[in-house]
Amino acid sequence: MTAKFILILLIGIFLLAINVNNIVAQSVNTKHSLQIQWDNDFINIREDGTDRYYTNGMRIDYFYTKKQKARFPSSLLLNISEDNNNIYGLGIAQFMFTPKNIAVTDIQYNDRPYSGALYSIHSLQSVDRIIKTKVTSDIRFGVIGPISFAEETQTWAHRVINSTKPIGWHNQVPNDIILNYNISIEKEMLKPSKKILLVGIIETFSGTIYNAAGAGFMLRVGKFNNYFDDISAPLITQKNKSQLYVFMKPVVRVVLSNALLQGGLLNRISHGNTGYVLSKDQIERIVVLYDVGISFEQPKYSIAISQKSIGAEFKGQYTQEYGSLTMHFKF
Repeated sequence: MTAKFILILLIGIFLLAINVNNIVAQSVNTKHSLQIQWDNDFINIREDGTDRYYTNGMRIDYFYTKKQKARFPSSLLLNISEDNNNIYGLGIAQFMFTPKNIAVTDIQYNDRPYSGALYSIHSLQSVDRIIKTKVTSDIRFGVIGPISFAEETQTWAHRVINSTKPIGWHNQVPNDIILNYNISIEKEMLKPSKKILLVGIIETFSGTIYNAAGAGFMLRVGKFNNYFDDISAPLITQKNKSQLYVFMKPVVRVVLSNALLQGGLLNRISHGNTGYVLSKDQIERIVVLYDVGISFEQPKYSIAISQKSIGAEFKGQYTQEYGSLTMHFKF
């Protein structure tokens, strides 16, 4: 319990340190919003939830704009806008992963380890409207392992819905630190009409939890505002009051390491593993991700539902499908 209290305190201090410079500036902010994203393998159009691999994820972000010059740690994020066309974010997320059979207490060798992550996020979305480019960068700080509360969260949820109790969490990936810096670059590639948009994507992940690089594209079809317009403008200036479009986003990644499979960096250095982890030879180095869905947006709120798939992340894994629900409230 002491370790968990220390974790909560550390994440709280990190978020407070980021937010101190923003409290004074609230009066000049022009846009605020709250976004909630929930992933679960039972949100599945095939209606065949599996309760395996990536089984649940929750992320909550508060987005805001600010006029003053960015200070540390915001100054570490990538700003490409010459007209302050930026949106900052503060968030917290929890994710959990399990092997195929959660009703087995013993280690399931050659299967996915039990693992969980809990971390805070400080992000920046920065747009250059001239070259039609958007850069999203974020810093993530938190932990993996038992002090991520993944076991408690899944056990509680399964008790509430009267589902199978997961009994193998004592074998999970051990405690370690998350400190990651992630970058996503989106560039308009093709816009043959107001209802079709093709955007190229390059992404990188660097740090203690996930090291990878990827490339792909995003396709939107329907009624939507310009993706690279002034994202920090007041809501009343938006051209379309209602937006409805479908989207797809395939990405291919080259993966160097994944602590949720292999254990964290500090644990690997000290050889202090007490849980079950995979070796580097068991990791798949090429992973294909796919996301397709529909989004409905109003000036004050939006909702998006999508179906996602992840190719094998380790040798012997099945491709996994899961659903994602994202709600965004603007004020």
